Amino acid sequence: MRRRYSPNKLTFLRNRIPITYVIETLLELPTHYNHGKLSFACPVCGDFDTSINAAHNLARCFTCRQNYNPIELVMHQLRIDFVESVKWLKNRMPIASSQNRTSSASDNLQPTCVSDILADMMPALSPGKYYTPSPKSISQRLSDLEHSVRHLYRVIDELRSSHINNL
Repeated sequence: MRRRYSPNKLTFLRNRIPITYVIETLLELPTHYNHGKLSFACPVCGDFDTSINAAHNLARCFTCRQNYNPIELVMHQLRIDFVESVKWLKNRMPIASSQNRTSSASDNLQPTCVSDILADMMPALSPGKYYTPSPKSISQRLSDLEHSVRHLYRVIDELRSSHINNL
């Protein structure tokens, strides 16, 4: 079993998987909005005195002074080691496993449709359940989607510049 991961894969898991997605969707941590900002239950102390820095893809608990990237958050919440945390994240992110392939000009990679990516991020409802979102939750969802689109633009720009540099 391989216990080492490439720097590209680790960078992807730390920086490209939105921390809010890890908190809300993958780990399903208890959350609430405090003054319009998302707070989550710290996996170390359980307090909600937390904050998310989406620009740096980090989370922080001000009570226990712990900082988290997505890998560290999984480690603390699931009480698993670094390697297991990386495996856990990698197995839950279809983009992560295909994103870090070594590509050559002969790889005829097809682009991924944005709707396929977003569909994986949306919570699934149980059959027979109906959901009527509040205007506040719709506004928050739109804000989150706008943030995700800006993030995707940055990733695309980075991919383009790295592709140009590799030519």
